[in-house]
Amino acid sequence: MSIYLDTLVIVNAYITWLTLSLTAKLSHQYSHPMRMVAGAFIGGFSALIIILPECVAVFFLKILSFIIIIIVAFLRKGMSKARLFILCFEFLGVNVIFGGAVYLIQTLMGADIIYINNASFYFDISLGTLIFFTAVIYVMTVIISGILERKADRNHSYRVMFASGGNRYSFDGVADTGNTVTDLFSGKPVIICTGLSEKPAMERFSAVPYSTIDGEGLLYAFSPDELFIEDETGAKKSVNALLAFTDSGERRAVFNPAILHE
Repeated sequence: MSIYLDTLVIVNAYITWLTLSLTAKLSHQYSHPMRMVAGAFIGGFSALIIILPECVAVFFLKILSFIIIIIVAFLRKGMSKARLFILCFEFLGVNVIFGGAVYLIQTLMGADIIYINNASFYFDISLGTLIFFTAVIYVMTVIISGILERKADRNHSYRVMFASGGNRYSFDGVADTGNTVTDLFSGKPVIICTGLSEKPAMERFSAVPYSTIDGEGLLYAFSPDELFIEDETGAKKSVNALLAFTDSGERRAVFNPAILHE
C-alpha cells in the first residue's frame, strides 16, 4: 500500500478533531474552537511516525503527542494536574474505542482498507467515505452520552451559592451541558442566573455573547467574591466561573457540569 503524506496528515488531523470533540463531549470540558483546530493539526502531523519502525521509543513519542494535544486543546489557568491526567486518559480511551469501531467497519465491509502502525491510521479510501463513517460513529457516541447524561442529572440536585458586595445569594442549581456560554477574554464558563429581580452590584463585568433557538444577545457577567456549588450530600466545591443574570424565568442557576470536574 502506498502512503501519501499529505493525505495521511489531513485524514489524521480530521480524526484528531473528531476524537477531541468526543472527549470534550464525554468529559463536559469546553475548549475554544481554535484550540481544537490547533490540537487537530498537531495530531495530523504526529501521524507521520507511521513511517517509522515500531519500537518502544516511538510508542512513548506517540504518548507524548497525545499529552501535547490535550494541553493545547484543553489546558487553561487553574486546571489541576489530576484533571489534566483524566483528560489524557479519556482522550486515549476515545481513540481506542474509535480504533475498534474502525476495525469493525472494515470487518463488515470485508476489505483491507486500513494500514495501522505506531498507533496511527492510514485509510485507503476517499476522504468523503471516511467522513461519512466517522460521522456515524460520532453521532452514535453523542446519542449514547446524551442518554447517560440525562439519566445522571436526574439523580443529582444542586445549590449554587455566591457572595458579592457583602451579600450572599443562593439558587437552585441546574446542570445543563447545553450551557456553553464562555467569556471570550478569560475563557471562563458562565453560570446563568434567572429570576433575580435585584442584581448584585457589578464593579467590573464582561459583555458575553450568547445564542439560543430564540435568538442572540449579550449577557453581562462578573466574577463574584465567592462561588460554590453544593450537591445533595452537602459537599461544596469552589468553582472558577463568571455569573450572568436575567430577569425572566424561575429562580435558578444554570451551569455546565464540566465546571465540577476542573
